[in-house]
Amino acid sequence: MQGKHTKDGAQQRPQPSSGAPRRPRTPAEARAMRLARQKARRRAQMIFFSASFAFILLVSWPISAAIDHFSGKTSGDSSSPAQSASEPASQADSAAASGADSGAQSTAQEPSVPDGTQTSAVYGPVKSDEMTYTVPTAAMLALPENGRVDMAYFDDALFIGDSLTQGILTYQAATFENASYAAYIGVGPKELISGTVTNVKGESVTAMDEIRAANASKVYVLLGMNSLSSYDDETLIHYYDEFMKLLETELPAGTTYYIQAIPPLSAEKAATDESYSKTRIQNLNEQLAQLAYSHGWYYLDLYSALADENGDLRADYNAGDGIHLNETGYTAWREFLITHTAYDKDSPYIAGSPYLLS
Repeated sequence: MQGKHTKDGAQQRPQPSSGAPRRPRTPAEARAMRLARQKARRRAQMIFFSASFAFILLVSWPISAAIDHFSGKTSGDSSSPAQSASEPASQADSAAASGADSGAQSTAQEPSVPDGTQTSAVYGPVKSDEMTYTVPTAAMLALPENGRVDMAYFDDALFIGDSLTQGILTYQAATFENASYAAYIGVGPKELISGTVTNVKGESVTAMDEIRAANASKVYVLLGMNSLSSYDDETLIHYYDEFMKLLETELPAGTTYYIQAIPPLSAEKAATDESYSKTRIQNLNEQLAQLAYSHGWYYLDLYSALADENGDLRADYNAGDGIHLNETGYTAWREFLITHTAYDKDSPYIAGSPYLLS
């Protein structure tokens, strides 16, 4: 084939032939090619996802190992989750067979690691027979020194008790002038619940009538000394509890209650009768502290405030019979109450007093 000539007369070289024209694809061929392309795309996607998953595993493995390390697990724990989950059940079955209380125990056998040590793996709640619960003592429950209040704090207070409380009125230097008193000679909690008593005026009255009439916001209770020779500990505490419930029923909600510990006796008085023993009074005060706690009342450790280093009534507080107090003793009692009140931001604290919370 001759080449064509350009405008300037040069002969253009012939282009190589590209062959015969392609024939159109049949529908079957077109469909086959389309399927082949789709298959190739899917294969590429599978390769991509597989590579991504492998990458994630490669990255997450050291993170998981670090978490296991810091959570107390070791790489030597070869037990599978299924095995670990089955271990508590097998232990419970074994405990039931031996008569143990397996219902409350669900700990797994600690797996061993190659060096022979035990891991700290625990599954489910743990029951330990070695743990003990310590009941709070009277010393723990006693209201601490908490700022010195002005005497106005006691203007709306009511003092309930026996002749020990009545003695507060005897000494001007030890009294709370504007407070109210429901104090009767020879009484205990049982006598205040029912029956009549004789007040300081010599009148026969019902104690609860005078208690309600006082309309007090704060109530101080000191009872038990006269009941030591009449009742055993359980009975005394029972009547004390009943009297507290009665006060809570008869007096307005929001009343602040204080239980004062039974005071110490002189060593000579305690020796005259086992009912007055130092150990018994201390044990009763422990129970009174618990009773106050159960009712949400404040417990005042008057015993320690009036006792000497041996736990007996201080000699300089003794009025002579080993039970009642002289003026020095009542003054110490009042000082103790002034510095041991339940904290309240509205209380009339004296500026600069110890333990003042501002």
